[in-house]
Amino acid sequence: MARVKDFMMQSGGDRFGRVRFVAMDTRGNKNVLLSIFFVARAVFRIWFSALRKEVAFVHVNMAERGSLLRKLLIILAIRITSVPIVLHLHAAELIRLYRESDFFSQWIIRLPFRLSTCCIVLGCLWRNWLIDELGIEPEKIQIVYNGVPAEFRPKAMDLEKPFTFLFLGNLQERKGLSDFLYALAILPKEGTAWRAVIAGGGNVSQYKKIAASLKLSSRVEFMGWVNQAKVSTFLHEASALVLPSYEEGLPLVVLEALGCGTPVIATPVGSIPEVLENDRHVLLVTPGDRTGLANKMIELIQRPNLQRSLAEEGRALYEARFSVQSFIDSLFETYRRYCGIKIERKPSGSPPAQ
Repeated sequence: MARVKDFMMQSGGDRFGRVRFVAMDTRGNKNVLLSIFFVARAVFRIWFSALRKEVAFVHVNMAERGSLLRKLLIILAIRITSVPIVLHLHAAELIRLYRESDFFSQWIIRLPFRLSTCCIVLGCLWRNWLIDELGIEPEKIQIVYNGVPAEFRPKAMDLEKPFTFLFLGNLQERKGLSDFLYALAILPKEGTAWRAVIAGGGNVSQYKKIAASLKLSSRVEFMGWVNQAKVSTFLHEASALVLPSYEEGLPLVVLEALGCGTPVIATPVGSIPEVLENDRHVLLVTPGDRTGLANKMIELIQRPNLQRSLAEEGRALYEARFSVQSFIDSLFETYRRYCGIKIERKPSGSPPAQ
């Protein structure tokens, strides 16, 4: 979610200089008491700007748990103004949490969606959930797929080098990291050169112990948390990205891999099966199926033509649907439709308004 906000900020707003994004932090350093201060500060900034007629709309990025509660307070405060509210849902676990909640908690979860001018979701899974279970009007829901920057560098396939499987993400069970390690343990130890790189924040020591118990320590390297520059480097150096998650939205790392021309093995969760075709753009395996995951990994090692095909088709799809510019264009079409933002095409070569 934070990275999506960063992409919006880096875009500078609309390309015609009529709208400028301003970021407001509502979380702070994770301290609950301080987060109340950040929420209040954001509310007063919005109220003050609204009085001066400087706010066209408020774009609220929301996940689950604490994020939902903070953003609900923001939305309740904005409702006393006439400013349109665009609620952008990024949660991966919210559908399950809603179904496990009591009546009052479900009412709280429904509230921000009902109070917003429009709701942006990552795919049909969440659109259908909002309509069927939360009772949100279909006409106020807009699907906007994520977009990411990605630099394509043609890969020179070297069959003499070890095949490198890459895991990028928070080190947690929801991401299927234990499944990944157990699948690696099934791979042949002789006759096939392979290694794995695991990058992300979390309980590194816990997963190192699992890797050691599976006799994988010599083949698996844990990198810990890495910055975005390192993420790009790892994606370009990897032979394949593996993300065997149980719950997802539309993972940015999968889109980045497509843009880099790196083959992807993933699970059909969230919007992944909606936008990626199995055996064409990605290899899909059922969450929790460790043997099936290992078989997909072996297949990819043994079939260089499949590697090339997945890389080419994935890159083509990225160019068509998942670039940052495609994402920003979709956002501004949403703003035009629900918030009355006028989009006027300027002649080619015209300088932006100051």
